[in-house]
Amino acid sequence: MSTVIMWVGLALLVALLTFLNQKQVYSSRVKKAYRELRELTVKVRAEQSEAADLERWEPSLAEMEKHPNEFNKLEQEIGLRRAFVQYLERHHPQDSRLPGLQEAAAYQKDSVWGIKMGDYGPRK
Repeated sequence: MSTVIMWVGLALLVALLTFLNQKQVYSSRVKKAYRELRELTVKVRAEQSEAADLERWEPSLAEMEKHPNEFNKLEQEIGLRRAFVQYLERHHPQDSRLPGLQEAAAYQKDSVWGIKMGDYGPRK
């Protein structure tokens, strides 16, 4: 009987951890950065961005880079890197980071984990 209780307890623990993982409990700074980057991306795509927005981009990007999984999810959802490159090209074309960022934005991952999905060519 105690073995059954132990297995049920383990199953409940796994269910709880799965639920908490789906909940994505993050600090308020990460949530703020996530929201900020979404707003800035929308502004860039609508061609309403301003040169002064750089003060909003940099701290938000720095915060999201501390959480690479969330950064990659945001990149996958809204094309964050490409939007930042468009912003820099439009307002700060002399920025020294631009060539490296253009190269990074040109490479689009096929998944959040960077695993290449799709046709790999004929098998021999």
